Amino acid sequence: MEKKTKALAAIAAGALAIGIALSVASCALRSAGTDQQTVQEEAPVEEAAQGQGAEAPAALTSYELACSKGWKSDAGSLQMSKGMVIEKGADGKIHVLTVSEVEEADAGKQAVLTVAGTDEDAQDSVTWTLIFDRSSGAATMSSDDFKVSKEYSEDVAEGSVSVSGMDEAYIGLVGGDAEPLRKALAAYMAKNVPQAASASFDGEASVDFNAKTVSASFHADDPARTVLVVAYADGKFTVTG
Repeated sequence: MEKKTKALAAIAAGALAIGIALSVASCALRSAGTDQQTVQEEAPVEEAAQGQGAEAPAALTSYELACSKGWKSDAGSLQMSKGMVIEKGADGKIHVLTVSEVEEADAGKQAVLTVAGTDEDAQDSVTWTLIFDRSSGAATMSSDDFKVSKEYSEDVAEGSVSVSGMDEAYIGLVGGDAEPLRKALAAYMAKNVPQAASASFDGEASVDFNAKTVSASFHADDPARTVLVVAYADGKFTVTG
């Protein structure tokens, strides 16, 4: 009787061990299946995100578009950038508005630009109202607040090449007037990169104090994205690429 009891106990223990093993294996299989399902469910989301790619660049605001153009009048020239509005008279005198904020009100091809900043002549905080009109022919920029001329026309004499991305720090390093730089780039690109319509500042400039030169790089918008190196020395610009 004792042997029979021991035998039954051994069989019961073996069945319990097998049951535990099967239970563990079942849990492992269920866990693996759940992980695999999770991966399969997440994969399409990841692939969809990758398939979206980079978003298309936002369209230029009216102010940014105005900054990409050169402006002139019989009395002088106007250059606009993200941080500055610069007028240069025929006598060479420069008037600067350091820009702190811009608000826009667009009405078709005419935009009212409210520009707040500091009038560097008077060192006063001011708010200027500019009218950017593209309704016919060459665009115009007008304002009763301008110092040199109340109205400027788009300078198309150098072709349609525009320059963007320049800030007040870089403009200050190259004489305080971006118009000669734009003309130098336009002249070079017309001969060497004719398929390009614009050039953008890379955002960095290097100064050689010994040679007294300022160098900066621009990218043309031709298919090759040609790099243009602009050197400024003795009041003149030299462009290579």
